[in-house]
Amino acid sequence: MDIIDLNFTGKETTQERLIKATQALIALYGYDAMTTRMIANTAKVTLSAINFHFGSKEELTKAAVMKAAEDLQKIYSEKACEIRHFLKQKPVDKEQAWGYLDRFLHARIRQALDYKRSWINIGIAEHENGLPESSRGIMAAVAVQTNESVLAELIQAVSVRPNPYTALVMARSISATIMTVTEKPVILNKLAEFMDVDISDKHQLEMALHDYFMRAIEANVSLNPWQK
Repeated sequence: MDIIDLNFTGKETTQERLIKATQALIALYGYDAMTTRMIANTAKVTLSAINFHFGSKEELTKAAVMKAAEDLQKIYSEKACEIRHFLKQKPVDKEQAWGYLDRFLHARIRQALDYKRSWINIGIAEHENGLPESSRGIMAAVAVQTNESVLAELIQAVSVRPNPYTALVMARSISATIMTVTEKPVILNKLAEFMDVDISDKHQLEMALHDYFMRAIEANVSLNPWQK
């Protein structure tokens, strides 16, 4: 197979090259299809370097997934802390909460549509069920803690009648759609067909997704007409 061009700078250590190569190969092919020779070739190191530095393919995979999760945590943790600090104020200002929700979704969609930055994280998440037991759940735990949970808390904050279960279901649905939108032609085709969106225009796609999610949240958190 051709070696994936990961644009190594020449300053990476052997361990860093192996981790970066493993992340890319998992994202593209999954764990079972990824061989140690593929990893070594992609990292441009000797095959023996894997056992020398990590002991096994499984341990290297765990290190690669943990590093991806650590990087993802850095991206979202600052914003998550800011939002949670705001939500501690009682009573929560609903207008400000809507503002936080608006900005949070914008940032999340924009990051997901930045394929150069997001493809490895999205790919690892999609292949997570095929990873060894020692590597499963690591990325998902970070995504829930710094993304889905925060989104659910914001949805509750803007709700007329807060319902934690409903908020979590909505947050999971929105997060899953954002994560997979660029990988699922059906979703993109429906956007193009029913929302008159040029899906080749990233800015237009971003705005359409954001508008749809905000309207969906508003429709679900408003007081139902039969509720008094």
